[in-house]
Amino acid sequence: MAEHPNKVAFEEGVGYILKSWTALKLAVEQDWGGVESAEKRDWMIDVIVDIFGKRGKKTEVDEIEEILSQIMVDEFQVILEDDSPYHVAKHLFGLYNQCVQGDFTEVERLREKFKLQNQFAASSCMKQASDDEDDSGNEDNDEQGDEDDQDMEEATPEEPLVDEDGWETVRRK
Repeated sequence: MAEHPNKVAFEEGVGYILKSWTALKLAVEQDWGGVESAEKRDWMIDVIVDIFGKRGKKTEVDEIEEILSQIMVDEFQVILEDDSPYHVAKHLFGLYNQCVQGDFTEVERLREKFKLQNQFAASSCMKQASDDEDDSGNEDNDEQGDEDDQDMEEATPEEPLVDEDGWETVRRK
């Protein structure tokens, strides 16, 4: 039997919220929970979905906040002092209330935000990789490097540009 669309949307939204939570994201990226950090994050998503599934509207923000904090300590050895577990719990609670009513606008917003973040991360990784390749391409040509060194030695520094107030304009070399 297929799951209810409200539950599917809620589970998707919980994933986006937790995967975007800076503390958890950093813990997973840096393997603070060991090599299975990503699996622990996915398990955490399942735990939150299950709690809301069992308790429904009886679930309280403080309860979710406590669970999030406890999992971060137990699984990632992270003690959070920034109130982010409360804010994440509040966001999850709001998402749950919307999904129960069949309103998936927050899930759609989170989906778009998550896609944009991943596109930006992928494009910056690609740019960084191409910059690294450009830098390594000059290592093979030692003669060119020697000529560049001579040109640098022969270049005379430009006079500083000072305005009437005595401020010097700093220029790139």
